[in-house]
Amino acid sequence: MPVTGNNPSKLSVRFGQNGFTYQTNDCARSEWLSAEFVFSSDIFQRSYEEVVLSAFLPRYTLVPANWFDETRAQEYMDAAFTPEEGADLRWNVLPAELGAVEIWTPAKSRLTHIVCSMLSVSEASILPEFHFLLTEGYKVDSYNKIIASYAEGRLYLVIFQGKNLMLCNSFEAPDFTTAQYYIFRMLKNLQLNPEASTIYFRTPLTAEEEMSLYHYFQAVKSL
Repeated sequence: MPVTGNNPSKLSVRFGQNGFTYQTNDCARSEWLSAEFVFSSDIFQRSYEEVVLSAFLPRYTLVPANWFDETRAQEYMDAAFTPEEGADLRWNVLPAELGAVEIWTPAKSRLTHIVCSMLSVSEASILPEFHFLLTEGYKVDSYNKIIASYAEGRLYLVIFQGKNLMLCNSFEAPDFTTAQYYIFRMLKNLQLNPEASTIYFRTPLTAEEEMSLYHYFQAVKSL
């Protein structure tokens, strides 16, 4: 998608192992692009006042802020996932209203390295996609807050009821039909009615995917 305007001041990039989507303050979110497009687009050749990078990282967990002890970060991660020998680990304190510390294993991707090099930013600045699902989703002006991203065969899903976090998880979903199955399964488990709810996606949806969601939800919006 071409960028309009001469000097966009903010660039937001969400990327996985083999692809990415981007957005600027004067350009709508792009479709999902394969890795080779990183070289053919001039979007990464510009200077920006702000660059926000997120990666789709399934190895992610939350710990209540009042329980967190940084010396036990590996223990918390191992309790949630099968241990990975030699895996790097990072953590970050979420805004106070969320009351949690996020812990994750960062991406090991050539694409992330290339993007950071082209933008002259540190790979340490990359945050998990879940970080934005939580922080942006919490601010949504709805009681039932359903926020999702879908990329590279995995659904990332966060659900709030009011100010209470009910779900933060990812699911292997090789196609969008399977992703929808997990969305509706989680809503059923939490006894939430999709017909009275809006679902927000941070990743681009095809027209077909959006229309499919409209059959069940009150509204479908981009976040």
